Amino acid sequence: MKVFLTRRRRLVAALSLAPLLCPFGALAQAGLPRTITLVVPQAAGGSNDVFARAVAARLPKFIDSAVVVENRQGAGGNVGSAWVAKSAPRDGSVWLVTVNSTQTVNPILYAKPGFDPIADFEPVSGIATVPHVLLANNKVPASSMADLLALARREPGKYSFGTAGNGTFSHLLMEQMKHSQHVQLVHVPYKGVAPALTDLIGGQIHYVISTMPAAMPFLKSGQLKPISVLSLTRSPLLPNVPVANDTVPGMVGELWVAIYAPKGTSREAISQMRNAVAKVQALPDMDEFVAAQGATPLKVGPAELLAMTHAEMDKWAPIVRESGMKVD
Repeated sequence: MKVFLTRRRRLVAALSLAPLLCPFGALAQAGLPRTITLVVPQAAGGSNDVFARAVAARLPKFIDSAVVVENRQGAGGNVGSAWVAKSAPRDGSVWLVTVNSTQTVNPILYAKPGFDPIADFEPVSGIATVPHVLLANNKVPASSMADLLALARREPGKYSFGTAGNGTFSHLLMEQMKHSQHVQLVHVPYKGVAPALTDLIGGQIHYVISTMPAAMPFLKSGQLKPISVLSLTRSPLLPNVPVANDTVPGMVGELWVAIYAPKGTSREAISQMRNAVAKVQALPDMDEFVAAQGATPLKVGPAELLAMTHAEMDKWAPIVRESGMKVD
């Protein structure tokens, strides 16, 4: 009888604690719903889309959620970013996978981007950093940044460069170079980097700045030649190609891919997502995937990503102002 009463008291005590314990257990699981969506504000095939899908395929190993990728492209990334900022639920079911050019340059460049990168978003996690490479068609008598500058100074306005559009990252980088080196090059905007690369191969334009993954097939085939890498260090994929910064100080343009949450998403959800992405980045096959893209892992959390966001905005604001670029 005594044993029965002791067990009964323990059961009653445990039940009395259940209401106190359950909320904590619920909080630990409440951050991420059963299905979450990674919104990419560009078309399929871009750098952030590629990495979003790589992360989405591996996240379910570490969270009890199905993960889908949704492309909401338009207006240089503004359509998808604005939707996440203003219309997406704040329950941890929607996340933005974007690039620094959209998140930090568009709000400076566009009169009405539809979102504020600081007020409307919570930084969550970095994913990867993707280098750019400056390419030339094979008919251009230049094989280095010094050659490019010499040609531009000898024949101002003769040589042209293509970009994925007005105000894109590649456009800003070339405007920065033109301004700092006092050279004249003709800008030819395209609707995406693919048609620009096609015309570069065909000889209609002379130069294009492209992300490394998009450029590598044409470099391997010999259809285009590299002029310089726009990183602080040389790329393992192009170890013999010098960095632009050696000739044009400050001409550094690395595209980073990162995850943001709409403002109002809970701290618990953000913490769970950040921890899950960190586990994805620790997977050997993810390391191999990132390296195959010519990229490097960006293993930063909310505080570091916020600092990077501010720094990138501070870097590009004066360049945009001095160039006079503005997109309505």
